[in-house]
Amino acid sequence: MPNPEARHWKPEELSAGVEAEFVRVLAEADVLAFAENSGDKNPLHVDEAFARASTFGERIVHGAFQVGLASAMLGMHLPGRRVLLGSIHARFPAPLYYPAEVLVRGRITAWNLENLSGQLRVTVLEKARNLPTAEITMGFTLNEPAAAEALRPPAALRREDAGRKTVLVTGAAGGIGSALCRSLAAEHAVVGIVGRHGLPESLDKAGISEVSLDLASDGWDRMLAEYLGGRNVHAVVHAAWPGIPRGGLLETEDEVIRRQIEFGTTCLVRLGRLLADHAGPEGGRLVAIGSLYSAHADPHLSLAAYSLGKAALEDTVRLLAPELARKHITVNALCPSYVPVGLNRQASELQRKREAARIPMGRLCDVGDIAGAVQYLLSPSAGFVSGQTIGLTGAQL
Repeated sequence: MPNPEARHWKPEELSAGVEAEFVRVLAEADVLAFAENSGDKNPLHVDEAFARASTFGERIVHGAFQVGLASAMLGMHLPGRRVLLGSIHARFPAPLYYPAEVLVRGRITAWNLENLSGQLRVTVLEKARNLPTAEITMGFTLNEPAAAEALRPPAALRREDAGRKTVLVTGAAGGIGSALCRSLAAEHAVVGIVGRHGLPESLDKAGISEVSLDLASDGWDRMLAEYLGGRNVHAVVHAAWPGIPRGGLLETEDEVIRRQIEFGTTCLVRLGRLLADHAGPEGGRLVAIGSLYSAHADPHLSLAAYSLGKAALEDTVRLLAPELARKHITVNALCPSYVPVGLNRQASELQRKREAARIPMGRLCDVGDIAGAVQYLLSPSAGFVSGQTIGLTGAQL
């Protein structure tokens, strides 16, 4: 019998909230075959007399079997063919007796298009009682084919870059990052740092160099330093972020929380070190893109890990400021309210109207507001502004 074809979701088709489901009938033969193949022949699963005398009263399906159902969801249905499982966390709120018919439902709870990484939450329900018997969270990445290209140090500045100060922008493939590249390229030589996805085709590349780096990997800062060589850097704008995972802290994978905090702390510190090593005698600028939804400002319990990471970013900015001041480098955090681009680009019109209704100025923050604030912080006029968290809120308290 030929193997069934796994579904192939394209990266741009995925987003938080995408769902899939399938139904599976679990017969005695399925459970006994799993016990034989796995070697887990615990009598609670295979010995009817033993199970009848236990507190369960009947034989139950292995928890690992239900994890296997979640794996089938991940590998065959959502996101399918090119997925690679990275982490798993499972709990079993109720026993699953067999034979049974189960509904396996999967939902994307976090997705980062730039890094091709996300989180899938799978629930196994016994259909007869509509009872959840397993709740499984799986971290994953997509193994999309991409042509690998080594970083090549620029032997010399391009003619149009001569006399222009160099600015690095992380997360340059995202909505905010690409808009910043476009704005800054008018007066600066911009190096856009991207992940697996390059700069948007619609972006005018004049004045912009593109570098592909994974900021979650080891040694990315060393590779970037080698790329820059002896080139002076005026500023770094840190706009990269590893998605917006949904859910509270208790239900979020440790690895997901760690990565959120890492992008607001150690990643920012490493960018600060790189800037300190490459800034000229006049100093430099480090700008981190935070969020109004940090734990310090307007935390969202449904975005707890994200709020925590953005709050950590603000604290890192404050602690870095005195150290970088010795090199005449300023560091500040820009924290916009809801921006309908990048990670929020797939929001519904109703959600955008709800967000706009919370803002006294009557409109959402846009990338032009952020670009204007960044331009100011990179200018000589902001040379004495450092260690600050600047809200772009439209008077939202």
